[in-house]
Amino acid sequence: AAAASGSGSVGLCPLLLPVLLLFLPGLAAGPAGMLQPRDTPSRERKELGGLWRFRADLSPGRDAGFAQRWYRRPLRQTGPVIDMPVPASFNDITQDPSLENYIGWVWYEKEVLLPLRWLQGQPAPRVVLRFGSAHYYSIVWVNGVQVVEHEGGHLPFEADISSVVQGSPGTLCRITVALNNTLSPHTLPPGSIQYMADKSRYPKNYFVQNIRFDFFNYAGIHRPVVLYTTPAAYIDDITVTTTSSDSVAVVQYQVSVVGSTANSLSLSLRDQEGKVVAAGDGPVGELKVLNPNLWWPYLMHENPGYLYSLEVKMQAQVGGVLLEDVYTLPVGIRTVHVTSTQFLING
Repeated sequence: AAAASGSGSVGLCPLLLPVLLLFLPGLAAGPAGMLQPRDTPSRERKELGGLWRFRADLSPGRDAGFAQRWYRRPLRQTGPVIDMPVPASFNDITQDPSLENYIGWVWYEKEVLLPLRWLQGQPAPRVVLRFGSAHYYSIVWVNGVQVVEHEGGHLPFEADISSVVQGSPGTLCRITVALNNTLSPHTLPPGSIQYMADKSRYPKNYFVQNIRFDFFNYAGIHRPVVLYTTPAAYIDDITVTTTSSDSVAVVQYQVSVVGSTANSLSLSLRDQEGKVVAAGDGPVGELKVLNPNLWWPYLMHENPGYLYSLEVKMQAQVGGVLLEDVYTLPVGIRTVHVTSTQFLING
């Protein structure tokens, strides 16, 4: 089906999307804490930004990639590929008008060699694949195994891929992404597909993507992709709320741990000079800070954006082995109140 875009976009028969998804069982992203990946004494990151292999599915129904299972083998073996930077918008990179105006499924691929220390040990570390965002609908495979589906172009999503990669140390890990940029009345931003029925003017099944906003439909893997590790038992989430007065602030915290119920937690809050200003332990509690440096927006204070560092340390027993995890969370102490006429920060 030939296609064009009312604002610059080409591709998939939109009715095909729900049909394809119906026959593509996958692992949905779970309710994990989704802490920002950081390098710590117990965690490592591997950034996957740079050039990925890329191919737009130019078949009439935009379904050749699924029918031929492109995710089962290296993408270069399925047909012509080009280099595509990640993160970036694929329809804003090349000078090819057919790609600039493309609507439908496109395919990305990256091969990466994982450190052996990520794949060995008893218990071995968790290995997690995280996408900062991808516009708009994404399906991800690792070594031909589907690991996650995600709808929405603006939020991160991730998958624990440990079981997929730890069985083949020393070999390349192949990450394949199928991404669809079709807009519908239910997407953000919304859009609609209009089929052109005048056969004297348009080819069979010709359609355009209509949008009702003055904005190009930028599409692609838009934010960084990263692989990161945690111990088998790990700090899954940290929730912090703050209250303050002129002389004292209270930092309330809640920490969740996954992988072990036999664990202990210790916390320390440090100022920007590295001095410990409060300490605690356990999964729930509060830290009191005397004479706190409050977080202020730019131009509202001579020292705006002040951040403390909340260091959380976990020790846990897993299979008779003592594991440790460390995570540091930036924390700003502030209060926010909304009245009928005002938005108040720190009163």
